[in-house]
Amino acid sequence: MALLTFQDLLFKPKEDGNVVVEFLGTYMFEVERTALESIGKFEIVGKGSSIEFKGVDETAARNGFNALLNEGLNNLTNGITRKKTLYIHRYSGIPLIGTTSFGIIDRNTNMIEVRPLTGCNMNCIFCSVDEGLASRKTSEVVIEEKYLAAEAKKLAEFKGCECNSAKGRMHNRAHPDLCHVIINSQGEPTLYKPLPQLISDLKAIAAVKTITLITNGTLLTEKLIDELAAAGLTMLNISLNAIDPKIAKIMEGHGSYDVEKVKRMAAYAAAKTAIKVTLAPVIVGNYNDSEMEKIVAFAKEIGATTAMQNYLFYRKGRNPGNAQQMPWPKFYSELESLEEKYGSKLVFSAADYKIIKTRPLPKPFRKGQTVKATVISEGRYPKELIAAAEGRIITLPDCDRNLRSGEKIKIKIVSDKHNIFYGKVA
Repeated sequence: MALLTFQDLLFKPKEDGNVVVEFLGTYMFEVERTALESIGKFEIVGKGSSIEFKGVDETAARNGFNALLNEGLNNLTNGITRKKTLYIHRYSGIPLIGTTSFGIIDRNTNMIEVRPLTGCNMNCIFCSVDEGLASRKTSEVVIEEKYLAAEAKKLAEFKGCECNSAKGRMHNRAHPDLCHVIINSQGEPTLYKPLPQLISDLKAIAAVKTITLITNGTLLTEKLIDELAAAGLTMLNISLNAIDPKIAKIMEGHGSYDVEKVKRMAAYAAAKTAIKVTLAPVIVGNYNDSEMEKIVAFAKEIGATTAMQNYLFYRKGRNPGNAQQMPWPKFYSELESLEEKYGSKLVFSAADYKIIKTRPLPKPFRKGQTVKATVISEGRYPKELIAAAEGRIITLPDCDRNLRSGEKIKIKIVSDKHNIFYGKVA
């Protein structure tokens, strides 16, 4: 008899005898009964985190199941968006720098963006990256936590931050400030089950000073907030776009959105933890511009900061038909008026967040260069592919070529800003 127990897997039997395997809480794949029986007679035990094989030793059972697991992880589905999902791990050979969709982004400052997954449980009408249940994107991505943390550490250390053990304090050889990490997914990061562990591992990096989480707040609970605080989260940025329940549901594009619950969680985090809470609404003309003062008042009531964003039109974003961008002079005039009325700072600059320029991460290739690359998989949009070369992701939009994963190709780089690479088949 062999009992296999997993931390990130949950086994759910189906009536036909097949087994649905839930991975990291959000993702799933199905294993046929006959495939499991080829290892041995099996039974799901405990609360579903273990599977027992009878008449076989543990080594044989583990080897047989690992083969099924590898196949399953290559055929993941996101349980919320129902889209095919690419799992990126340390042995996948897939880099984490080179795209804005996932991984790690460095825009030549001491702020590092970390994006552990894609996909969202809401459907915001103004979403600049078209995430959520009605997204036109065709696939999702999720990254192994240890791989993501290790690669973030490499980038933070490259920026020149080090620990001076003799003086017992942090300093940076080249720059006065340390690195700030923002967990800012193209999606909802609280869907990422190992989020507390990711924050803990990021906090353990000597160069990291602050960690900010940007979330829609819908999945926050008091327990999760406590876990995030204990892990080392310093700032919680909640996209609270309205106080009025009806307007809030319209903004989130989801009938089950509960603004009162999000408000309770924001208040709890501000009052019960050391986390600094910021309410960060997107102000969309003709939709929630009437909510600006209510949001500022609520933030002051719970001891939070407000950092409003003006709605912008994005070509690939979700843009409501009658939405209007507030003219910038009017936007700042409104903020200044509310600042005076409530005594709350509402206009911010990079200096307020201690964001400074740092030395740029070297680019392995430049715009106009032709490089040899390996096709990784389909991209997130129709006719899009992603490839890898020299430790970077390269996105190939509008690619009509029938290319397979693992195929070697030549790519002409058409864009290279901030180590974000786009190309076309040469």
